[in-house]
Amino acid sequence: MPFHLGVFFEPRVVCSSVGAHEVLHSLSPPFALDNSDAGLAAVVAQRNLVTQLRKAHGGTGSCSNVDKTGYHATHFRAGEHITTVEPFSRKEVKSMMSELMSSGEIARLAQVERPVVTTWRRRYPDFPAPVPGAAGQLLFPADAVLTWLLDRKLGNAAPETLRAEHALHTLTAYAREHGGRRLVLSLGAALCLREMSGHVLTADLMKAARRFDPEDEFLLSDLQEAPDLADLPGMVEQLIEGAYEATRAYQFLLGNCARFGWPELGFDALTPHLTTLIRLAADVPGRLRGRRRITVGDPYAGSGDLLAALLADQEPEALSFNAAQPNPALARLIRRRLLLAGVPEFNVEVVPDELNDEFADVDVVVTRLPYQPTEQRDPAEDLNKISDIADRLGSGCTAVVVGPGTSLVDALRDPDAITKRAGLLTSGLVEAVVRLPGGAFPARPGHSTALWLLTRDPVSATQGRLLLADVSGAALDQGVAETTAEDILLWRAEGYRRDGHDPRTGWVVPLDALDLRRGAALRPPGPASVTMRARLAADRPALIGEIEGRLTDAEHEAIRYAKEHGPLSTGAAQRDGSRAKEVSLGTLRTARRVRTLPGHRLSPEHVGPQGHHRVIGAAEVVAQSCKRWMDRLTLAAAYPHVGLTEPGDLVVTTVPQFGVFLDEDGFSVIEFPARGLRVSPGDALTPRVLKALLDTARNTTRIPGAVHGPRLRDVTIPDLSPDEAARLDEVLRRLDERERLLQRQAGLLAELRELAVTGFADGTLTTLYGTNS
Repeated sequence: MPFHLGVFFEPRVVCSSVGAHEVLHSLSPPFALDNSDAGLAAVVAQRNLVTQLRKAHGGTGSCSNVDKTGYHATHFRAGEHITTVEPFSRKEVKSMMSELMSSGEIARLAQVERPVVTTWRRRYPDFPAPVPGAAGQLLFPADAVLTWLLDRKLGNAAPETLRAEHALHTLTAYAREHGGRRLVLSLGAALCLREMSGHVLTADLMKAARRFDPEDEFLLSDLQEAPDLADLPGMVEQLIEGAYEATRAYQFLLGNCARFGWPELGFDALTPHLTTLIRLAADVPGRLRGRRRITVGDPYAGSGDLLAALLADQEPEALSFNAAQPNPALARLIRRRLLLAGVPEFNVEVVPDELNDEFADVDVVVTRLPYQPTEQRDPAEDLNKISDIADRLGSGCTAVVVGPGTSLVDALRDPDAITKRAGLLTSGLVEAVVRLPGGAFPARPGHSTALWLLTRDPVSATQGRLLLADVSGAALDQGVAETTAEDILLWRAEGYRRDGHDPRTGWVVPLDALDLRRGAALRPPGPASVTMRARLAADRPALIGEIEGRLTDAEHEAIRYAKEHGPLSTGAAQRDGSRAKEVSLGTLRTARRVRTLPGHRLSPEHVGPQGHHRVIGAAEVVAQSCKRWMDRLTLAAAYPHVGLTEPGDLVVTTVPQFGVFLDEDGFSVIEFPARGLRVSPGDALTPRVLKALLDTARNTTRIPGAVHGPRLRDVTIPDLSPDEAARLDEVLRRLDERERLLQRQAGLLAELRELAVTGFADGTLTTLYGTNS
């Protein structure tokens, strides 16, 4: 009869001995395959089994023919009785390895924090049962977890994301056995073959591969080196099912190379926002106007990510690609990437040479110079590469090049590099130089970078001048990328005009104002933080005058309030009598004097700087200000169960510290871990008073060394009488009115200070104070 060792480790055991049967059922603890070494786990389990059988029968037993597939065969003789442990097949062992996941992996799958998984296990009896793993780690059946999450609709992941993450977990286990590089190349080749053939793959992959790729340009070699061809068709269908199409499945595969154990593929990857800046600056839509097709080239193509990025929002048939990649495996990967993105096979050319005659026919070049460690980097070599690219640009063609900041924008010492950079900048080809913030290469966060844009035969109004932008002082987000690209495109179209566009990310600088012959650093006049916030120079005096007028109005309003209400006098006096009793928030809730409001888990992409409903979370409570909003349509579609606050509700948090925020306007969304408090109508304890008392509560700080801080329901406040609560509320109201008047003046003064400093810093503003004018 079968005996179950754990949930996913079920060797078939045939027992002709009652004693042996009892021993099998008394084995403790149960055994599970360890994902990192299936063979070792199987051998340990088998040896423990035989050892306990020996003790039970007093006989002798032997283990034979054990390999990494798990149990092969174990025969035990105890007198006249024979016990046999039948073998696992390789497919069974691989299934066990790939279908177990830890609590941390479940948390990543559901997009929640790890303690949430522990809470689910405790709260829901139907949560999948764990299986002991290596070193006591609990592992869970992945299929059961996925089904449970989909049925319960818990966590923050969408159903399609859950299925994709489950596929990722299975592929990760497969990659641990065969290697991440082999997995990505072979599975990508199988995806490409699936797309080429147009039907589900059969077990005989090589026959189809030789038919569709006889020249080995896309997939043949990668399938020949595949670790286990029999598994690939099912894995391909699972990927496509999770991503809905082969293109997205391949993007998903390449985007998770690091998790598969092939991080080298992403070492030269750029941040998404820098890729967006490159795509916008290349201006593919503008070049396609009036043309059926343009050609894009990359002489240092890497994995082809920059070429694929230019396909966003474009018809694939309208673009041809020319790439250079000396590595044959990566060359096939690039071809697959573009083919699966919809580019016709005859529109893709990948050659082993870095630069060839084909690049003389490209309309746009997008590339990043090969990375070199600092101690091996030669600025003159980097500039020679850019010069080679510039020499092959045709009339009106553009190159967007990302390279090391030490070579492109920093001060130079090498005479050859100084001469080469000066020659490029004065040749009339370089139209813009952008100093980028750190972290442009996520895998190399310490590598400083810059962006050069070169155009052959630009508009005449750009001659002798250079757009010099510096965004290194700000995070390169979507807004900065779009603003920088807009500056570049307007400069490319118009050139220099006195009444033209004033760049928001830098300055148009005459070349003779730059100390090129001495290799000085390329910087715009003024720090990046100033030029990023600069407004039109001609408008600054008017803006300052407007703020001065608003400040005068605020001062007059404060004077009118003082005349109407007189000097502030609270009429404070010594009170005789006993101190008010302390009451906890839990008691107030039980007495229905206050009501708690839940906080909600919100997805970051649903929250932004604009919207209809304020989002109040722990950060807003601590800072006592709100800068995040949510759109009403997003709220209704993604969070139909969320209730909004009412005017006068309090938002309270204990993480990272205790804090209280009074939402005077209401109609806000409370974000977990913050919670809300609503005072019952008619209660003497007003929201203003409750906030003031909570701000001064003594038992709100976690004691050093304590695991948990005080619970919200245990926080105590004085239970003021209705008369005293009303008196305190009146004092607080009068203080709030005066504070609001002063804060308005303080805000205007801060805005005025910023405009004045900005104008003086960039040399476009002065004052008449202290002069005889």
